[in-house]
Amino acid sequence: MTNAPSEMETEIDFDHLNLYVQGDIDLTREVFGLFKHQIEMWGRALTPDAEDDTWASVVHSLKGSARAVGAMALAQRCERAESLVGEHKTTGARLVAVQDIEFRMSRTLAEIQRWEYRQTLNDMRKK
Repeated sequence: MTNAPSEMETEIDFDHLNLYVQGDIDLTREVFGLFKHQIEMWGRALTPDAEDDTWASVVHSLKGSARAVGAMALAQRCERAESLVGEHKTTGARLVAVQDIEFRMSRTLAEIQRWEYRQTLNDMRKK
């Protein structure tokens, strides 16, 4: 028996998120909208050849945004990537970090889309 991730595992810890939004659907939508904007903005600057200051700023900002919405796996990848500066910086390590972060970003965004879809269905049922 392995501990492989299942399709049922989530990228977002909704219990963590609800500590801040208290189950408020509109506030959750707003938080997710801000998160998607952060991902779009910082994701473009996430390149293996970035200067150390830029690299550190980008992965630190992504980490904070991820933690805010409960995307802990993404935040963890960003935290690991923060150390890839100075003597620890290698193009190969950064390339792997970028790929891993982008993979987690895409999974997190897909989960947000599923949540938004379910909310749209719920809204339609109420009408």
